[in-house]
Order: sequence, then structure tokens, then C-alpha cells
Amino acid sequence: MAPEQTQTVIGKTIIIKGDIQGDEALTIEGKVEGKIQLESTIYVKESGVVNADISSHSITIEGAVSGNITATEKVEIMPNGIMVGDIKAPRVVINDGALLKGQVEMEVTDEKIRAKRDGAPSKSLPTSAPAARGFSSIDDQ
Repeated sequence: MAPEQTQTVIGKTIIIKGDIQGDEALTIEGKVEGKIQLESTIYVKESGVVNADISSHSITIEGAVSGNITATEKVEIMPNGIMVGDIKAPRVVINDGALLKGQVEMEVTDEKIRAKRDGAPSKSLPTSAPAARGFSSIDDQ
């Protein structure tokens, strides 16, 4: 985040019901209900409670989120974080101790499978095999 960008903080005693849209970073310490669409990052602090579908660049959850998340970069659930809902993102980090009830969908393409397979040690994923560890081609699904 560039230094000139501002960050909005929803304080611990603030409750917002409705939609939030924008392109600056958002830290949630209070409660939000509705829908959140941001072009930047969202950080749900330990005191934060979110009941909303979220669409953002990246999301870090230290508090509680109930709703579906779509991120263009990454979703990370911290050790104290609670997530109830589905996650769709290219990278997902679920730290030890975090709670997740829902499904995770990561963007997996044939190119990403080949890159992982070719970059991994030969003993874990054979490069001569047409599919890695039972993965069929994306086109076969």
C-alpha cells in the first residue's frame, strides 16, 4: 500500500448495516452487516464481526466473518480467526488454530499444475506422469 493511500477504520463500538464500496484499505474492529466490495485490502481485527459477502483484493481475518469471500489475491485466516462461508481466491492461508466452516476454491489451471510439478522435487511429483497425484486435466472435468 502506498503511503499516500488512506485507510478507513470501523471502530470497536461502530455498527454498520448496509453496503460498503471503495478502493482504500479497510480495518474492521466493530460490526458490519451487508455487502463489502473493495479494490484494496480488508483486515478484520480480533474484535471485528462481519456478516457480509466480501469481494476484495486481499482479506485477513483475525475476528469472525460469516459470508462468502472472493479475493483477487489472497485470503488469510489467522489463528484466532473464524470463517463461516465459502472462499474463492488464488491463495488461501489457514493458520493453525483458525476455524473454517465452508468450502475453499482456488484457481487451479493446467499451467499451474505443470509449474508446481516441474518445480517440485522429482520424488514427490513425477514429471513424466500426465497428471499429478490423481489430478485429471482441467479440460476433462
